[in-house]
Amino acid sequence: MILINVLIILCIFLIIYQFFLSNNDNTLIEGVENNDSTYKAYDTNNPKNALILAQQNAGNISALHQKVDKLDGTEDTIDNMKQHMSIMQSQINSLTKQQSDYANSSLGGGDPPATEKPPDN
Repeated sequence: MILINVLIILCIFLIIYQFFLSNNDNTLIEGVENNDSTYKAYDTNNPKNALILAQQNAGNISALHQKVDKLDGTEDTIDNMKQHMSIMQSQINSLTKQQSDYANSSLGGGDPPATEKPPDN
């Protein structure tokens, strides 16, 4: 019983350790949401501002390009998370096998012998 409790505590510790290990970089921007953007809304009510709209469009494209460039580092973060998840999965599989082996050794490792059914009278 003590071994099972130790294995459970070890498993919980590994999961918590992997969670904190994967969250050490908090600079990830999801959904391209950032409050300091320089995107400007369009004024389509004035028909004389075609040149202004073209310049504003170029500025907005530049702002969006800068945001997309900031997302380039996310590929490394995702690869690191995949590696950590793979390691954690192998650790969980190992713990499960150890628990199964322990349970089988505690029960004697085999099926109980079959007994004959008494005849009905």
